[in-house]
Amino acid sequence: MSKTLRLILFLAFLLAFLISAPLVVLYTAGYRLDLGRGKIVHTAVLNITSIPRSANITIDGEMLSERTPSVIETITPGEHEIRLDKSGYLPWSQRVTFVSREATFATDVVLFLDGSPSVVEDVEMMDSSVSPDGSHLAYLTQTSSWLEVWTTSGQTDSTKLSIRVPYSALKQYSLSWSLTGRYLSLVTSNGRTKEVSIVRVQDGSSIVLPQTILKAQDVWWDASSDDELYVSSNTVVQRISVAQGSTQKLSYMATRVQSFGGRDLFLTVSNSATVLSFEENATASILTYLPLGSYEFVRGPAGLVSLYEHSRHRLILLDPNNREQPIVLNEEVAQWSWDTPGNQLLYTSGYDLKRYDRSANTTETLTRLSEPMDRLGWYPRGTVAVFQSSGVTTAMRLEDPEEPTQEILAQEISGPFWLSDDGNTLYLVNETDAEDTIWMRTLQD
Repeated sequence: MSKTLRLILFLAFLLAFLISAPLVVLYTAGYRLDLGRGKIVHTAVLNITSIPRSANITIDGEMLSERTPSVIETITPGEHEIRLDKSGYLPWSQRVTFVSREATFATDVVLFLDGSPSVVEDVEMMDSSVSPDGSHLAYLTQTSSWLEVWTTSGQTDSTKLSIRVPYSALKQYSLSWSLTGRYLSLVTSNGRTKEVSIVRVQDGSSIVLPQTILKAQDVWWDASSDDELYVSSNTVVQRISVAQGSTQKLSYMATRVQSFGGRDLFLTVSNSATVLSFEENATASILTYLPLGSYEFVRGPAGLVSLYEHSRHRLILLDPNNREQPIVLNEEVAQWSWDTPGNQLLYTSGYDLKRYDRSANTTETLTRLSEPMDRLGWYPRGTVAVFQSSGVTTAMRLEDPEEPTQEILAQEISGPFWLSDDGNTLYLVNETDAEDTIWMRTLQD
């Protein structure tokens, strides 16, 4: 080989190195040539996980070799369509806008099995109620001269008789759960007096109450303690520890009482307002005044007190430790549900679904419907709201990067629904004039 040829080859290799070395450095640093823009741009990052794992990832129609969970660092800035697929599951897709040098997170994207509901059993329900933890359904049925309360988790052989009392068409019956659903009560109203029967749900054992409180004018569960029941009669309010069987007569009269931080929080009525007070040193310390109405304490997150006013459909959240501005939220609400950590509240006044973030103290509207929303709740895994409207049960993923996506889980089934603790199964009740049917829809393997 001549010197001239060797020099030409050397210069060619040197030129190739001088050109390729910076390109390799830029490529390694995350720079790419954007053909659409005709310039070099710094890529964005997608961090994506799914429930279940091992879903295929497709970006703009091109399937990647990676599967979830995965961190993809080679996405050019701009809008891209992200899609997840897994055999046997309904796909998820979302258009996402990526920004150079920034990471976008699509975490715990829930994929639901592709399927339809199937019948579990036919029942006749006079009334029904889902437990606060969403694990059981309790329902009333009449058998001959008896009124019976049955409970079920929806699983095979889980349905069992919990309470049986003589039935009378002249009486009214209602179901009520303790704070976490450990206990279930049947309240029988006969004119101005009420009788109460209680069962421990886990083992079906009946709770024997003191004879002195079997008849009362009002009965309610404590909204912050699982085993405390209040019974009012004439001018006396008694607190019953269901677990211990003990009774305590309170030193004051109130329309509603709730324990909070080792003290009692109670409602009384003046001539022009409802008064919310603490008991401190045997005296009432007023926290706030509310308009006259029919209030009750309802289940809420730790550190807050929740009141619901029935006539105006108002949900009121209060921070008793803030004496200057105790009211945190005061909204018209028809249905509501807290997530398990107690930081996010789903609620609707009818046609819109809203989310209240407790830590940020912000409220946002998630969606609006043309038909009223009948029921709502949280899916146990990921961040997914489940709501029902006109017999259609829909899952809405709330943590999608830009806009919540929706998936129809069941149609033409209008009635209470609940989800198994593991999130694998959705149970629904179809209520008709002829009969009631419990259905199940498998969501995860």
